[in-house]
Amino acid sequence: MGNWQGKVCVVTGAGSGIGGGLARHAAGRGMHVIGVDVDDAGLKHLEETLRARGQSIEVRRVDVRDEHAVDALASHVFAKHGKVNLLFNNAGVLVDGKSWERPVRDWRWSFDVNVFGVINAIRSFVPRMLRQGDPGRIVNTSSQGGLMGGGTFMGPYQASKHAVTVITETLYNELALEDAPVTASCLCPAEVATGIWKSDRLRPEAERNRLASDSERQFHDAVAGAVEKSMTPDAFAAEVFAAVDAGTFWIVPTDAFFRGVLALRTQRVLDGLPPPATADVMQTFERTKAG
Repeated sequence: MGNWQGKVCVVTGAGSGIGGGLARHAAGRGMHVIGVDVDDAGLKHLEETLRARGQSIEVRRVDVRDEHAVDALASHVFAKHGKVNLLFNNAGVLVDGKSWERPVRDWRWSFDVNVFGVINAIRSFVPRMLRQGDPGRIVNTSSQGGLMGGGTFMGPYQASKHAVTVITETLYNELALEDAPVTASCLCPAEVATGIWKSDRLRPEAERNRLASDSERQFHDAVAGAVEKSMTPDAFAAEVFAAVDAGTFWIVPTDAFFRGVLALRTQRVLDGLPPPATADVMQTFERTKAG
């Protein structure tokens, strides 16, 4: 579907980052956008920006961990618009650090937002979308980390994103059995300049992550710094919509590094070998950059 004029788009995690880029791009394509987040300041900025452009935007504070709040959101959107043509289940958070040192609340927060946020939206929106009689697509945001092997200090995040990937594959196949023009895509971003490495800003001070070792802090700062210099959310949103327009299921990085590391991991699984070490991954990185 290339003509989105007058269609309806719901974006979770719209207050910043990729979600903000998707919301802005959708509105620029003439869609009625419903932006959802728990970031009040981010939502206010999004609303002011799009209204100043004369574009259609409604923002709602919804915690995607709350199944009843998500269901109320779906009821509101369908009562007002009667359909949802694009649902971006994009809200996500990141906790890093040694797996055995992360308190259960860190693991639970990661899964509650990243996984159950997607599940809650699927349960609330998909039945209504199947009845709307209009084309629809659910785009679930996983990560390149949701396809590649486990990275050092990335347990809670990557585990949750692998779950999102599998849920989306399942959703796609189940929707194909339905007599309705509704389907799904799996969005697996690489580095995009977002605030996800500062996700803790959304938590109470007492619950924020504490990295205990120099190696963990150095890893966090290095990756967060590289991410800040990456593609902008608006440029990335344009790429996402191009893939959606083309009917693509896997919206994944196309660079040689991603493909090389994914191939390395897959081959080691097939060969019965342990997961690639950090040194193996870095060698792949150096080869792809040199080639």
